Amino acid sequence: MKSLKDRSVVVTGASRGIGAAIARAFAGEGCRLTLCGRNMRLLEAVAASCELPETSISTVTADVREPSGMKKIVDTAYEKFGKVDIFINNAGVGYRRSIIEIPEAEYDATFDTNLKAVFLSFKELIPRMKKQGGGQIINVSSRAAKKSDPGIAVYAASKAALDKMSESVANEVRGDNIRICVVAPGYTATELVSKPAASKLDRSLLSTADVAGAVVYIARQNDNAWISMVDLQPLISRK
Repeated sequence: MKSLKDRSVVVTGASRGIGAAIARAFAGEGCRLTLCGRNMRLLEAVAASCELPETSISTVTADVREPSGMKKIVDTAYEKFGKVDIFINNAGVGYRRSIIEIPEAEYDATFDTNLKAVFLSFKELIPRMKKQGGGQIINVSSRAAKKSDPGIAVYAASKAALDKMSESVANEVRGDNIRICVVAPGYTATELVSKPAASKLDRSLLSTADVAGAVVYIARQNDNAWISMVDLQPLISRK
């Protein structure tokens, strides 16, 4: 497995939860980080927890759902570090409501954040990665794409679409030394999971560090090795 030291890594949705854990995990590998979110105070707190010199970390507030926002994120990384080796599409939203109760605005927000933002990242990154000789894009999906519980139909559909889009684009660009990978975690102790469940030491929940570890594992594969999908679940299944 290769070293990630000094690799330029971008993490969206980095201000909390899985994104913050991913940022800290790559900081531990000696990477140079660009952290994106919508709350600069929270981003700066995560950046401080990474314990990297100022020359090795950057924070940027942007809306990943907007073309201008995604361009701002990618431009920031290229301007500071000269390239993007690994881009992690982690930003995501989800709502637990029955299909007849979910408002159209929440449907749009779910697909715009979970799917459109990744589409926009492909548009920004792929031409630049081709020019620099390759790169890696890791998309955080969900096991809900394959096994969906009641009340998360829209969220599950957005993640299923993400999986298929990632698969197709991966086959478009693998000849350009660009690897597109998907990590699909099961229930994880974040704000998207009910607070009573997440507050327990519940072995039926993954930790954010579990997910971050899987992302780093993918990134550390040798250049000719491609892990296209990781289906990550807790050892103990939920009842």
